Amino acid sequence: MTASAQQRPGSAGGVTTRETLPSGIERVTNVLPDDPAPTWTLVEELRVGSVDGDGPDVFGELRGLVVLPDGGFAVLDSQAQEVRVFAADGSHRATYGGDGEGPGELRDAHGLMLDPQGRLWVTDPANDRMSVFDPDAGFLDSFRYHFSFYAYIWMGTMTADGRIVRPTLQPPGVEIYDLNMELVESFSEPGGGGGGLTAREAVRRGEDATPASFAWQARDGSGGGFMSIPYYPRGVQYYGRDGTVWAGTHENDPAGYRLTRRHLAGDTTLIVEARKPHIPVSREERDAAIQRIRESLRARGADTDRDWSKIPDVKPSIVNLFTSVEGNIWVRTPSTSGEATWDIFSADGTYVGAATSPGLNPLPFLPPVVRGDEFWAIVTGAFGVQHVVRARITPSD
Repeated sequence: MTASAQQRPGSAGGVTTRETLPSGIERVTNVLPDDPAPTWTLVEELRVGSVDGDGPDVFGELRGLVVLPDGGFAVLDSQAQEVRVFAADGSHRATYGGDGEGPGELRDAHGLMLDPQGRLWVTDPANDRMSVFDPDAGFLDSFRYHFSFYAYIWMGTMTADGRIVRPTLQPPGVEIYDLNMELVESFSEPGGGGGGLTAREAVRRGEDATPASFAWQARDGSGGGFMSIPYYPRGVQYYGRDGTVWAGTHENDPAGYRLTRRHLAGDTTLIVEARKPHIPVSREERDAAIQRIRESLRARGADTDRDWSKIPDVKPSIVNLFTSVEGNIWVRTPSTSGEATWDIFSADGTYVGAATSPGLNPLPFLPPVVRGDEFWAIVTGAFGVQHVVRARITPSD
């Protein structure tokens, strides 16, 4: 440790060490309890979503959730290409959008954001625009905007001061827009660049473009692609509403994970390390994963033999992360119980406890919204039906 290091017991049973590195970056190391009891439990108090019928609470495929200032919420249903607004008690208030090219209509919409004025911004990539709605008055305006690439979920964010941040691929980095969709700044990602095989070339050669995937090619040459290697650790990234970027990586030695906070311009300002035991991949889980891959390859007419040693022996230590409205860091981790579990850190990187949500299964690719003691998320229920849930964050017994 450097001369500026400080060590103290954490409030949730861990030990936290703070030190300033020679670069001036602060590093916070949290040694977590091996098997901590949850500090908080998420207690469901509102669920919106129906299995049957044709009402506005029958959701097809939700790809966006925002919580409104008055306690209500809005969702983007990408299947219907609609924005649906609900009151705090779960009752339906309004529906906007619909598939099309006209004013207020959407096509391939995949993201929903809330600006500081309480307006809803919808990404509308097939129409090359951003569309803006008032929760009560409906469609307001649209702005021309070209989407250079399309992802399943919009990866950008709206900052608290009204800037739109979107990631770029070529070169890797970010672009920042004002609320007139005028580009005001752009930054390249530190260390970004090419290298390695392109995906198309890797498929042609039958090689893996990344360590995290298996390449496959149909025997008759009719197609090819990649399959993700089960349990392979992948870095996660989150753009915060305060204009910072959080990145999380799985660490092997010592076991745990690392979080890095940096400005959009690329300067790292904080490193948070969490040291905790990894959770093993059981033999049953490994065999089941191999069987799923073989069945999928067989259905595609591809060779079913792979180097199964690439499947890790332990589960990734970090699933995803997000920050609460107040700036706390929530890191979703695997658990031995199978329940969704989060490690929670204060804004300065100190571990403050763990939260669990018995019976709730939030979508892993769409960050929940935490505001005060409210936890909002899109979850899957019976038969894969999606619901919006509001839970209360309560101290565990």
